[in-house]
Amino acid sequence: MNTPSNIYNFGDYREFLKDRYKQLKETDPVFSFRNFSKQAGFGSPNYLKLVMDGKRNLSADAIGKFAKGLRLDSHESEFFKYMVECNQCDSTAKQKVYEAKLMYLRELFKVKSLIPELYDYYHEWYHSAIRETVKKGKVKNDPAAIAKSLVPNINEEEAKKSIELLTALKFVEVNAEGLLEARESGCAVDAETSALSQKIHYEQMAELAAQSLYTQGPETQDFESVTVSLPIEKVAELKSKIQALIQAAVKEHSNNPDHAMFQLNVQLFAITQPMGGVKKGDEKAA
Repeated sequence: MNTPSNIYNFGDYREFLKDRYKQLKETDPVFSFRNFSKQAGFGSPNYLKLVMDGKRNLSADAIGKFAKGLRLDSHESEFFKYMVECNQCDSTAKQKVYEAKLMYLRELFKVKSLIPELYDYYHEWYHSAIRETVKKGKVKNDPAAIAKSLVPNINEEEAKKSIELLTALKFVEVNAEGLLEARESGCAVDAETSALSQKIHYEQMAELAAQSLYTQGPETQDFESVTVSLPIEKVAELKSKIQALIQAAVKEHSNNPDHAMFQLNVQLFAITQPMGGVKKGDEKAA
């Protein structure tokens, strides 16, 4: 029985657990602490109550089990994960990151409500990889082969569902020969919605980049990093240069069907506050 939750209204996961237990109990009389433990895979029949009462915290493994036992969908489960980590975090800096992530996910939920397929598109990195491969030239509709062509590999079922999603969004279509080909016009999305949705895509690509440090060699990847002092008025100029670099790479190399797909990420972000307010006398004292 699928019961939508009101998780996005909460900031305290224990309060959400109490409310969710009541909600499920009202919609499904069979639901109980014992029933939850059985569905989630816990040995203790009272584990949910112990967590609700603040007598137990949740480990990373337990978070996933709780999401399953509480019948949360994949997006609700992600929000639940960050809410737990935010509540249980001892670091003020990390807690602020989690709070910002929760705020973002609340806004992103509006996108899910309007265009659920678009939310899903940005939620997994390989949807855009498959789409861009098809844009270079027609590709055989073979989920197993497509899954193996990606780095890192995904499984055949994930590839199959990705093709179905891209088709639903009208990004690709299957022609009479059973080949995937790109469509000229896809799902129409306003700029604000698109920008909001893309944040989760950027996060996925940053995670892939971190993984590639240990899984790929110098022949397929390159990392350069520099800490540089910039006046605030030069930030916009540097952003324009970054955009020009990316556009040039796309224009020059994107149309050859024999080429492998690469992900080019360029990040620019502040790591200090502007120092203009520090006086010379204060510098010595520091």
